[in-house]
Amino acid sequence: MDKFKNYLTEDNISFCGETKVLFGQCGSNKHIHLTEIMEYCADFVMEMYTQNGQDRQFLSDHGYVQMVSRSSIHINRLPKENEMMTVRVREEKPEGFQLMRYYEFISNSGELLVQGKSLWVIVEPSTRAIVAPAKFQYLLQSEVQTEFERKPGKIKVPEELQFLGDQKILLSHLDPNGHLTNAKYINFALDYLPDAYQEKELTDFRLNFCKEIKKNEIMHVYGAFDDENKKIVVVGKRDNPELKDKMESSFECELFYK
Repeated sequence: MDKFKNYLTEDNISFCGETKVLFGQCGSNKHIHLTEIMEYCADFVMEMYTQNGQDRQFLSDHGYVQMVSRSSIHINRLPKENEMMTVRVREEKPEGFQLMRYYEFISNSGELLVQGKSLWVIVEPSTRAIVAPAKFQYLLQSEVQTEFERKPGKIKVPEELQFLGDQKILLSHLDPNGHLTNAKYINFALDYLPDAYQEKELTDFRLNFCKEIKKNEIMHVYGAFDDENKKIVVVGKRDNPELKDKMESSFECELFYK
């Protein structure tokens, strides 16, 4: 089955895919899972470079790995089962040492369903040393800067956090880089919320990816709930015996709801 038609735009800095939301991508409310939104965002960035002749293996062989560091997603309406939509990703002007990507999910009628921005870094595969955009010879050059209300940025984590649960990282959680795939972090942010908060209709979420976590490690999930501002902060921590408190953040997430 051909799941979607895809194409590069003429300027080679945008990649578009026409796709149908399938049953297996949806939750019990028949709307697409947020992890699927994140999958599209990550995969379409990689496909944009693949279509330009630099797939993931090519970049790795030449000393480069692309890794997302921060994401921000705004939800007008989540697409639902059997709905047709177009997903677009665009390379935008870098911000410091980070590459900026912009995303849109658009219905067949032209309705803007979901939009987002993410910051990515280029690292050297073995050392994980950050490579400046100016030294990334395959960068798709762009001067576009799209205005976005909640840009990806630092998340303020409250001092008082409630323990929500532990999650062991399993084989099915891993991506080809050998660690927890970034799209699944939003699952941990949602799955461990109390039931009453799982039923909230989200308008925005931001994710910061702090430290890689690998198979058989334990993700300790904590949360803080600000009902007045309709905001939830969820933090996933991993063990690190070298630190004073023996743990460090693997991800930080901010959720906003109606």
